[in-house]
Amino acid sequence: MPWHLVLPFKITFWTLGIVLGIVVLAAPTLKKKRSRIFLWGFPMVLVAFIPSCSVIMHFMDQSRFGVFEYDVIQTVGDPLVERYLPPAARELTVDRFAHGYRARYLIEAEFLENWFDAVWEEFGEYSKEGKTPPEFITLTQADFDQDFGGLGWPRPTEVVFYQGPIAANGAGFAIWFDAETGFAYESASHW
Repeated sequence: MPWHLVLPFKITFWTLGIVLGIVVLAAPTLKKKRSRIFLWGFPMVLVAFIPSCSVIMHFMDQSRFGVFEYDVIQTVGDPLVERYLPPAARELTVDRFAHGYRARYLIEAEFLENWFDAVWEEFGEYSKEGKTPPEFITLTQADFDQDFGGLGWPRPTEVVFYQGPIAANGAGFAIWFDAETGFAYESASHW
């Protein structure tokens, strides 16, 4: 089950289960048989499960996903996001979604390169592709919009492209670093 569905599922399961349990236990005070209440209540819980889970997930997603701003990485509070962000990143803007995020942050080139090498050292053996050296590329508007469109970030033209390790399930990250401004643009996915 995808991770973002697990918590709403658990909340719905336990909430409806506890409500059904309380109603069944309270049946004698209502002058009803517990078995009869359970036989009527259980199908109602089953019918209510998916709509209830959807409503809970809707409200949870409003606080879990979207565009957030942070001064430093230590305030992000999401291990799935923090895993692929350099600890020296600051002035972060992160667009989080269920299977990844897009980020823009300020960082010095030396810190980025050292962190990038450390990530490859730690996770490189799990990558389905080998490490490629960072390369200078010209970032077109179409390429920038494909990864970062809709966020209103200024497009850098000349960037250094870093491709991080890519797991067999597709999890990984890519960074476009603008040495002129010191901003890095990152696209990451996780499962």
